[in-house]
Amino acid sequence: MILVMSGTEEGREIVKRLNDKGEGVITTVATEYGREIYKKIGLGHLCIQGRLDVNELSELIRNKKINTLIDATHPYATQASLNAIKASAESGIKYIRFQRSASVSEDGVGDTTIDNLRFVHLVSDMDEAVSWCSRSDRKRILLTTGFSAAEKFVKLKDEKEIFVRILPVPSHIEQCVSMGIKPSNILALQGPFSIELNTAIYNQYKIDVVITKDSGKTGGGPEKIQSASEAGIDIVIIKREEIDYPVKCSSIDEVFGLLGMG
Repeated sequence: MILVMSGTEEGREIVKRLNDKGEGVITTVATEYGREIYKKIGLGHLCIQGRLDVNELSELIRNKKINTLIDATHPYATQASLNAIKASAESGIKYIRFQRSASVSEDGVGDTTIDNLRFVHLVSDMDEAVSWCSRSDRKRILLTTGFSAAEKFVKLKDEKEIFVRILPVPSHIEQCVSMGIKPSNILALQGPFSIELNTAIYNQYKIDVVITKDSGKTGGGPEKIQSASEAGIDIVIIKREEIDYPVKCSSIDEVFGLLGMG
């Protein structure tokens, strides 16, 4: 039996391909929203919802007789990956990390070097992103980093105009409003987004700085960067935390190759 820790588009593709091959597979997702997506594609019966700690993961591995864990969680779900690595090691099973490639590095964005992209600002974490915005003379901030970032940035709402682009989850929208974010500044949309749509949003709301994570090509990272460039606005990119993965793949085919199903 294979366990896929999912919640990403690539994770769903891995689960679907394993299921199509007749392999025993189950998947975990952190949120009800993630579970609903599996239901829509007819794989809800394979899905377990919940954020599992090391002990809970180890118990699931024992109960379901898991022999391989594929970690296809989001690039910024650091704790989930650390839990998966530890639970796999303690249970003596194979661990495979699928990690989507980054859009940005210290050396460049695509074929362009960072030195030539004055609008790109790399920061280490969310707190540093907040600090950058606080020091900047930019006033209209668009958060594209997910609901959890809103609470950190809302402290700037008296001096900055805060816009959030989040998933269309009613409870998240309600909490943003309760934090003090104006309903008119909440864009509840499912991504990823094209260059054209990003640019239209930046122009419509007169955004002058975008906060993002490096979610990679699948997560629409290059499109955010390019549309910011074309619009001539700053983009603050929160770098990924480095983890020493025991095994790491950057393509789904590579994952299946390690499974002997290439």
